[in-house]
Amino acid sequence: MPKVIYEKKQSIAYITFNRPEVMNVMDFETVELIHNIWEDFKDDNNLRVAIVTGAGGNFCAGSDISEMAKSLNNIQFDYTKSHCHGPINYNPLQHKLHKPFITAVDGNVNGGGLLFVLLSDIRIATKEASFGMGEVRINFPVEFSGILPRFMPFGLASEMLLTGRRVSAQRFYELGIVNTLVERSELMNEAEKAAKQICQGGPLSIFAMKKLLHDGFDMDYESVVKYEDAVVSPVVNSEDTKEAITAFVEKRKPTWKGK
Repeated sequence: MPKVIYEKKQSIAYITFNRPEVMNVMDFETVELIHNIWEDFKDDNNLRVAIVTGAGGNFCAGSDISEMAKSLNNIQFDYTKSHCHGPINYNPLQHKLHKPFITAVDGNVNGGGLLFVLLSDIRIATKEASFGMGEVRINFPVEFSGILPRFMPFGLASEMLLTGRRVSAQRFYELGIVNTLVERSELMNEAEKAAKQICQGGPLSIFAMKKLLHDGFDMDYESVVKYEDAVVSPVVNSEDTKEAITAFVEKRKPTWKGK
C-alpha cells in the first residue's frame, strides 16, 4: 500500500496518511508524495476541496525521527531544503493552495501534522485527538514557530513549544482552533458534509475569500481595502456571479463555469 492514499470522488479529493504502524509519520518518500499530491490537487479543475486524514486511529505524528537521525549523521541541515520549506515539501503554504481543504483528525497529531491542521480551512477532530510539538526534546526548533500566533493564543503557542506538552482536542475546540468535535464513528461523515457544503458555493468566491484571509492578515486596514477591491471586484463582475444571481431568482441551482 502507498504511504499516502490519494483518491478523487467527484469534486472531493481524499488524502490519507497511510503509515499506521508508525503513527503516520512523514519520511522522505511521504513528503515527496504529499508534495506531488498538492500540485495535482491545485491543478485539477474538477476538484473543489480536499479532506486530509490519517489511517489507523492517528492523524500524523510529524517527521520520521529515525530517518532524520540517519540523515543528520551524513549531511548538515539546510533550512532552504527542509521538508517544510524546501523545493520538495509538505507545506500547503509553500504550494500556494487556492482551494480549501479540511482536516479530519483523530489520535496523535504532532509537529508537521499540526501544521496541516492549523493551515486547513475547516478542522474536525475526535475527542480522542491530542496535539503537540515535542521537537524541543530532540533540540529541533519547530520550523513554523513564527506563524503559530496567527492560529492560536501566544501563551498557548509558547507553552506547547517550550515544554513539549500535549493539548487535548477539547481545549483546542474551546479556543476555536478546532471547529467541530465528533465521535470517531462520525469523523469522516462530518468532514464530507462540510466538503459538500463547500462544493455548493461559487468556486471563484471561495478562492477569493481564502486568498484574502491569508494574504490580508499582516496588512493595515487601508491596504486590505485596496487589496479586497482588486480581488473581489473581478469575482462580482464574473459570469459565475451573474449566473448565480439569476439561478437564485429562478429558484434553481447555479451552473458554475469558473469564469
